[in-house]
Amino acid sequence: RGCREEAGVRSPLMLIIALLPLARSIALPAAVSRAVWASHHLFERPLQSAVLEDLANVKVPAEEDREILAFAARPKVPPGGALPVLLVLHEFWGLSGSIVDKAQGLADELGCLCIAPDCFRGETTDFVPKAIWLALSTPQQRVNADLAAVLRWAASQDGVAENFPVGVLGFCFGGGKAIGFTTTMRPDAATVVFYGEPVLKVEALAALSAPVCGIYGAEDPQPTTNRAAAARFRSALAEAGVEHDVTCYEGVGHAFWKDMGQIERRETPQIAAWRQSTTFLRTFFDG
Repeated sequence: RGCREEAGVRSPLMLIIALLPLARSIALPAAVSRAVWASHHLFERPLQSAVLEDLANVKVPAEEDREILAFAARPKVPPGGALPVLLVLHEFWGLSGSIVDKAQGLADELGCLCIAPDCFRGETTDFVPKAIWLALSTPQQRVNADLAAVLRWAASQDGVAENFPVGVLGFCFGGGKAIGFTTTMRPDAATVVFYGEPVLKVEALAALSAPVCGIYGAEDPQPTTNRAAAARFRSALAEAGVEHDVTCYEGVGHAFWKDMGQIERRETPQIAAWRQSTTFLRTFFDG
């Protein structure tokens, strides 16, 4: 897709320098770690760029008279029965065209109501330092409140089952927030983490009553999402007694599933990760 050359952000070192003013708000080692990780994205723009309001097709009522912008997708071919619900959480760029496309693809494949909310409350970017800042300044508690509001809205939608099964799938930033949400708010929801920072505390994972799927890249350079992190996640889930399916795919790094075109072209290992995640969710939704 061509080289990414935002002014002043052309190397991991420049990213670290860009993050230094944030040291008062976050621990410097964490900022440096995030900068090294984010440097992996330097040549990866979001595949589609659009105004947030143009991407969203629904406004979900929330507390304090707010509205959460979201993209809601229904399957193009309606299923025979009631719809389960899948939340799709974006990466640190914010809601993007590629996330919208993935949400529609997942809705079609799984026969579910798929909702991709704006977890940044009105922000989206393709500038790496801002993306890092948005991720670091968006607490789990705030995301939890917004996802709970989205699920309340989903319960009122036509065709949704009365006690609908819930899945939460997230990419990168969204993957970490997905497992954070299910371990604290919705232990009965299935979780799919695409290269997101895992929850490793056994006592937190033990609260889950639904299964977990983890998908990682073996060449991911970030310590919190690399091969070793995936292995720690797998071990913690096993110790907690949680049904799980955690895979680390060889030959790819962070954020290796970029768009639905890779699925249509049956690229490897993207098609394998797609089949793993959709089979996992279909099995859960079918009960």
